[in-house]
Parts: sequence; C-alpha cells; structure tokens
Amino acid sequence: MAHIAQAPATFAPFAAVRTLIASVQDMLQRRAVYNRVFNELSALNDRELADLGLSRADFHYIAADAAAKL
Repeated sequence: MAHIAQAPATFAPFAAVRTLIASVQDMLQRRAVYNRVFNELSALNDRELADLGLSRADFHYIAADAAAKL
C-alpha cells in the first residue's frame, strides 16, 4: 500500500496584497486614460466633432474603449 504525503497548503498573505495593489494600480491607470480621452474630446467644439463624425454622446464609449485597450 502506497502512502502519499501531501504538503500543507501555504497561506501567502503578501502575494494577495501584491495582487490587490496591482489590481488597484491597473484600475487607476485605466481611469487616467479614460479621463484624459474624455477631457480631450470635451475640449473639441461642435464643428470639430462634426468633422470627425462624432457626437458628445459618443464620448463615454470612445473613452471606455481606449481605457480597455490599455
């Protein structure tokens, strides 16, 4: 009969904290990109937006897409 020794599961609190910090940093970077794109679009006047084929209703979707591509 064979005996299988199992190593106890290790608890890595520092790894969990590092993962949490990395997640927060990623979220903050994405939010910064979103805000920058949204603000740049908001600075355009209606004529410039019409030239680009955009409306102000598109700002959220464009900024969210830019942040998602990060």
